[in-house]
Amino acid sequence: MIVDLIAAALLIASQAPGAQCQAAPGECAMSLLEREDYGAAVDVLEPALAGVPHDLRLLNLLGIALTGAGRIEDADARFRQALALDASFQPARKNLAVNQFNQGRLGPAERLFLEVLEDLPGDEVTHLHLAEIAYARKAPAAALTHYEQSGTRVMTTPTWMLHYAASLLAAGQTARGVTVLDLLPQRDAAARFEAGVELGRAGAYREAARFFGSARSGYRDPHVAGYNQALMLVEAGDHDAAIAVAEDLVRQDLASADLHNLVSRAYLAAGRIQEAYDALRTATRLEPSQTQHYVDLALICVDHENYDLGVEIVDIGLRYRPDDAALHLHRGVLLVMKGLLEEAEPAFERARALLPGSPAPHVALAMAWMQTGRTDRAVDLLRRQADGSRDAVIPYMLGIALVRSGVDPSAVARAASPDPTEPPAPARFLDRRRRSRRPGG
Repeated sequence: MIVDLIAAALLIASQAPGAQCQAAPGECAMSLLEREDYGAAVDVLEPALAGVPHDLRLLNLLGIALTGAGRIEDADARFRQALALDASFQPARKNLAVNQFNQGRLGPAERLFLEVLEDLPGDEVTHLHLAEIAYARKAPAAALTHYEQSGTRVMTTPTWMLHYAASLLAAGQTARGVTVLDLLPQRDAAARFEAGVELGRAGAYREAARFFGSARSGYRDPHVAGYNQALMLVEAGDHDAAIAVAEDLVRQDLASADLHNLVSRAYLAAGRIQEAYDALRTATRLEPSQTQHYVDLALICVDHENYDLGVEIVDIGLRYRPDDAALHLHRGVLLVMKGLLEEAEPAFERARALLPGSPAPHVALAMAWMQTGRTDRAVDLLRRQADGSRDAVIPYMLGIALVRSGVDPSAVARAASPDPTEPPAPARFLDRRRRSRRPGG
């Protein structure tokens, strides 16, 4: 008897939703959509619409259900059917616009959303999607205008929060951008890593370092997150903190040649010269064919007048990269520093052959010739390079060479300043500024 009662109760329960759906298909479909049971919602709505094909609400709900079921073209057909019946029915237009947006059809989506705003100027969903369209088109100012009118919706998805914060940063509103980014979930390492990238691009280096640090434990590549944290601390001038991060990565066996190169910058700034040198030597062992490590080591040697060691280091690099113009150029510079001008000349010649379009080897060779009294050769070389050159260094150096050769100073001025609106730039053997590095994954 008890078993029969239970069976009867289950039968009644199983029949109840069907009866309810027949009586109120719209409310039933809404309940199913809330549970994300899109297939069942379609099954309820399609027969219901057969009896009332002009019901705008049911058409819109069916479009939503079909969208959830992955039948986008069928869904769009239902939204368009509703708009054909009533062009002012904005829910269908907005849902159609969202589908267009999600399929990457930004132009049609934008037109539909703007039509929605004509009737509903404060619609938050519409503003949010228009913000995303503007952001995708790299128009952060326009994006920010719409984000600000999207209410709290922009704060419901990490991607939207990142884009909103990036737009704030682009507008110079760094504090507000950081406030938004601070609301990213602590466990979302990928989002916090991207926050660090955006802050680094905006020059907010300390804040960027903080976000990279918070991403380290959960990010797919802890070394990359740690490297970027150290990089941002170096850019912020907090060298001791950068060293601490790098040394922690080394202890965790998460170091790379790039990290050793980076921490050498921090060691140098902190006055720890030997450790900077050791870090770069480690980098050369890990990446023996990477030119920049040898160049950076050579620069330390130049700065501390250890020219013999510098030549030795560059020569090691040339064993791996015999046709690297930068190494030949730096070798020539080191030899000049040693006073070996004639030995430096072949190094500059080799660099010039490898980099015919760059002014640096030509200028370096010309300076070496002037140092050894062969100013006429320097003038001839620089004259040939000055023809058609847009680089101010060549004509400037030509002017110096002409002065040394005894030419009229007024002719020198004309040669040195081919463009009267652009003053000449000072020439250098080496640009000792290290290459700017930006964060990234």
